[in-house]
Amino acid sequence: MKTIFSRILMAGVMLLACVSVQAQSSADEMLKRRCAEKVWQMCDHIEYMANPQNKKNNRLFYRTVALKLFIGQGDSYEEDGRIRDGVTMEVTSVNRNNPYSYLMKQYFSNLINRLSYSKVVMQTTDVSAMKISELQPISEDTYVCTVYFEQSFCGYRDGRPVYKDITRKRVKCYVKVEQTVDGEEYIVMLGDVTATDTQRL
Repeated sequence: MKTIFSRILMAGVMLLACVSVQAQSSADEMLKRRCAEKVWQMCDHIEYMANPQNKKNNRLFYRTVALKLFIGQGDSYEEDGRIRDGVTMEVTSVNRNNPYSYLMKQYFSNLINRLSYSKVVMQTTDVSAMKISELQPISEDTYVCTVYFEQSFCGYRDGRPVYKDITRKRVKCYVKVEQTVDGEEYIVMLGDVTATDTQRL
C-alpha cells in the first residue's frame, strides 16, 4: 500500500510541477508578445513622424506619445547603479560602416525636421514574425528581453522613389512587475534600439 501511495503522491507532485511550468511558460510567452507589440507600436509612430506628408503638429504629438513607450520616457533613468542620459536609437547607413547613436528625443526631432524627401514609406516586421529572446531577471521585480525586427525605408521625391534600404534592428525591453490590490501588474517599457546592419534595396 505504501508503494502505491508513494507512486500516487509522486505522480501528483509531478503533475503539479508540470502545470506550474506550463503556466510560467504561458505567462512568459504572453509578456514576450506584449514586448513585440510595444516595439511594433514604436515603429508605427516612427513611420508617422518620418513622413513629411503628415502635418507637423500631428507628428510632434506622436513624438510625445512615442517617448512614453520608453524607460524614462526619453529622459534620464538609472540602470545598474548609474544614471543614463536617456535611451538611444542607433542609426546605420549603406555609406557608413560604423553606426551612430542619438538620444531618442533627438532622433525623433531629426525625423520630424528632415527635409530630404517629400514622402517616406516605412514597413516593419509583423508582430507575429518578430524574434524575441527569453526573459531574464535583472532585479527582484524587473526582467529584460530583446526583440529583433527588420524595418524597410523608402524615400520619395516628386512622387518617385529615390532611395530604399532595409535595416535589421533589436530593442532591449524591460518588464517590471508591480504589486497591486488586484495582484501582479506587468509594465513593458522599451530601452535602447540597436541597428545591426543596413542594406540598400
